[in-house]
Amino acid sequence: MQLHRDRELLWSAGVALHVIGNGAPMFIAGFRETTGYDGSIYTDPSLAVFRAAELRSGIRTVATLGTVARSIGALRRGFRQGPVQGSALQQGGAVLVSREGQILWQRASEGPGDNVSAAEIVAAYARTR
Repeated sequence: MQLHRDRELLWSAGVALHVIGNGAPMFIAGFRETTGYDGSIYTDPSLAVFRAAELRSGIRTVATLGTVARSIGALRRGFRQGPVQGSALQQGGAVLVSREGQILWQRASEGPGDNVSAAEIVAAYARTR
């Protein structure tokens, strides 16, 4: 997760950031410690929220040339994968939801390392206004 680093950009645009993971609730404290994120965090080990948001899952999401290339790039920049705490096959994404619960925009990650940027979210939000 990288969006927590740009949380101020999101907030200044009027976008609230809520993180949803898929590991056990006991992993939330470790996530906070590792990332320094102190905002709202939820978890859904059943993956129902991920399915409802139509986010990708499965071996085809991790066994791709794009994933290999992104992994090599991350290793070269000094990033290391920590222990998996949830479904390793479940990919993330970003979903803009109105206060009324309407999905305004979404982007599913193609695979590991395919992360949406805060700027992309802010631009999408601006288009919905």
